[in-house]
Amino acid sequence: MQHDFKTDSAYTRRRFLQSLGSAATLSAAGMLVDPKSALAAPSESDLRIAEVKTYIMEDAIFVRVTTDSGVSGWGECDAGSHYVMDAFIHSEHARHVLGKDPFDNQPLYDQMFYRAHDFGPGGALSNSISGIDIAIWDIKARILDVPLYRLLGGLYRQKLPIYGSYGTGRWENLDKKQAVAQAVKFVRDGFRTVKCRMQIREDHLNPVEDRTIEYVDAIQKEIGGDAELFVDINNGYSAARAIQIGRVLQDKYGHRFYEEPCSDQNHIETARVVEALDLGIIAGEKEYTLFQLDEMITYANPDFLNPDVIKAGGITTMRKIAALSQMRQKPIIFHNTRPTISTAATLQLAASAPLVGPFFEYPDADRFVEQIGVVRQYLDVRDGHITVPDSPGLGIDIDEEKVIARSSEVNVSDLS
Repeated sequence: MQHDFKTDSAYTRRRFLQSLGSAATLSAAGMLVDPKSALAAPSESDLRIAEVKTYIMEDAIFVRVTTDSGVSGWGECDAGSHYVMDAFIHSEHARHVLGKDPFDNQPLYDQMFYRAHDFGPGGALSNSISGIDIAIWDIKARILDVPLYRLLGGLYRQKLPIYGSYGTGRWENLDKKQAVAQAVKFVRDGFRTVKCRMQIREDHLNPVEDRTIEYVDAIQKEIGGDAELFVDINNGYSAARAIQIGRVLQDKYGHRFYEEPCSDQNHIETARVVEALDLGIIAGEKEYTLFQLDEMITYANPDFLNPDVIKAGGITTMRKIAALSQMRQKPIIFHNTRPTISTAATLQLAASAPLVGPFFEYPDADRFVEQIGVVRQYLDVRDGHITVPDSPGLGIDIDEEKVIARSSEVNVSDLS
């Protein structure tokens, strides 16, 4: 069944407002209402989540949540393991949200998180919740016909700098010449900051053949003063090695930032790096809950936080992390390696969070042509900046038929 967005949105918004109870309705209409009755708890919305659908693509897993009125929202999970995410959603999470009110997003999050908490608070649990949670927030904003940032406290910034991010190892395995070419491409596209992910992992700690300085030297010589460069170690150094490399980066190359130098499992090591260097240390990509982020701040004390909305439980967790960052005075440099739903959700958060870093992450769009192709009108990205859209929800319109055409599998949980 096809639905016209504007018609469905307006209709559902009326239904929702009507369901809030007579006192609130009369007050909204400007009629006199007894103040005590106006404060009475309204009845719950009569909206219900009727369907949860997942789409497994080559480099992404999308989630579509649909209400019984026909209004849908889109979310995304981390694509590290598509089929684990898919199984978690349909075998565990869907049963906790089907038939429920999408405006009860916090209780729904708690149901999904705590009913499966024995699997561990991070990784697959939070990653899979993210897709559903983002979609539910998209629904809420679409029903109310407002951009999502309006539900997150309002707009601090309309246009944000982004940095170009790319990896050199693991899947990409770029040689030095290719790594230089990718950095140059970002600069030609208008980016004024580039991050090279060295992708050294904990299981390859302190590699003897460490390419970091060699690659940095080659890239710096090519881009010169046209753009700022920094590196992401991806958790692959001990504190001693991270300090050794970090001193070269700050003293010889003038770097200002240094991302994830040590394992997220060893906060004491990161704290030693923070203490020893003048570089701004960025950490938190693998911290998936508010509690984990708070613990990391306490013990590792990084200068910037870099949580990821498609890993850390979606909007529900990230808005709390935004409050935590303000309270602990740790600006957020949002982690974001996917160009569509993830970027749209990150943008809404970055626009509405009180304390953010100088930019947030954006991947090479040319690597994700198939994904970007499912968006009817893409985000406004130009000259190293991205503009916050004023359309409802996440601000992008996904073409489901194109998503299906690019998917290897589509799975559905519903009320039938």
